[in-house]
Amino acid sequence: MTVDLLFDARVELAEGPLWDGTTLTWVDLLGGVVHRLSLDGVPGPSLEVGRRVGCAVPCADGGLMLATETGFAREHELVAPVHTDAPDAFMNDGRCDALGRLWAGTIAVDAHGGPVTGGGTLYRLDPDLTVTPVRSGVTLSNGMDWSPDGRTFYYVDSASGGIDAYDFDLEAGALGPPRRAVEIDPGSGFADGMCVDADGALWTAVWGTGEVRRYTPDGALDRAIGLPVSQPTSCAFAGDVLVITTAWHRLSAQERARQPLAGGLFACSPGVCGRPEHRFGG
Repeated sequence: MTVDLLFDARVELAEGPLWDGTTLTWVDLLGGVVHRLSLDGVPGPSLEVGRRVGCAVPCADGGLMLATETGFAREHELVAPVHTDAPDAFMNDGRCDALGRLWAGTIAVDAHGGPVTGGGTLYRLDPDLTVTPVRSGVTLSNGMDWSPDGRTFYYVDSASGGIDAYDFDLEAGALGPPRRAVEIDPGSGFADGMCVDADGALWTAVWGTGEVRRYTPDGALDRAIGLPVSQPTSCAFAGDVLVITTAWHRLSAQERARQPLAGGLFACSPGVCGRPEHRFGG
């Protein structure tokens, strides 16, 4: 399968790709910038957030809702702070459910820049801006999505070694007990951002492997797409195009020289389609 360079961004940690039907939104997490991009690779206006930003989702009434290091923000305005006991924490990947609630989790970081085991939490932001902790004890909160019928929530805590599935109560916004959906050998990388296609299969960027993998709902590996960089961070569908973000975070100078496109955005056409993203408050 041909994988093309969509945009030579070269940012340290590109994350959170999301297609709103007309424009791709993605974030420079550590740089605190929300970017827009067409599928022709033409950048649109960016949004300087001024602090780390893990995701940006469209709002039903226009604009963007962000998950940042201090909580949820309507573009530049912090509207729902999230307080943690960790000295340094930030919000990472997020996505909206079918009732327009934004789900995003935190990662707590120690003095050496490593994740604090169990220091993060998965939160739900309701359209009335109420923040509810949904799952605590998370280490590396990452990608999430729902099955096409909306009855299963898939969630990545990268430190757990795979992807978990939860029965999902849409009306209550509640999760059942976790069960392992996908197991990934921790010696070969870890699951990062993910999405679910129209057929119900799970796509996940596997950090450290240079691959984006497709798994069936019963956890079987269906295929792997190779990239010219080792650290894919997330993936999302724009119709029948799969967009992949990547990073050069913590690569040595020698590794960066071998991977000059690290931190860029890539695209391919894997022969399946994604699903429309839900909007916050929609």
